[in-house]
Amino acid sequence: MKKKKARSDKNYKFTGKKHSKPGAFALAFSFAPLALFFYAVSVSYRQSGQAQEKIGCIGVAAILVAFMTLWISIREARKENVIKKVPVTGAVLSVFMLAGWIAVYVIGWMGL
Repeated sequence: MKKKKARSDKNYKFTGKKHSKPGAFALAFSFAPLALFFYAVSVSYRQSGQAQEKIGCIGVAAILVAFMTLWISIREARKENVIKKVPVTGAVLSVFMLAGWIAVYVIGWMGL
């Protein structure tokens, strides 16, 4: 009868890496531009499309928030001893929100 060979690698990985708190903050806060978009749509609907200044301010705030979360996410993703999934996800979401808001402004400037 053969003895079972003890496996030395059981696909366990023990590491000292932790989630970064600023990276988690950036991930959670990267949804703010989306919330601001829905708020801008509701303001525009309630004022029958006559809320240019308010929507412009909301859009600028959303772009600033997207830039801030992108900057924090990239900074945290570059650190060592940090699990990179959370800040990278925050960075990707921030890029999508930033692209969406810039598209809204470009469409507004073009008058489409």
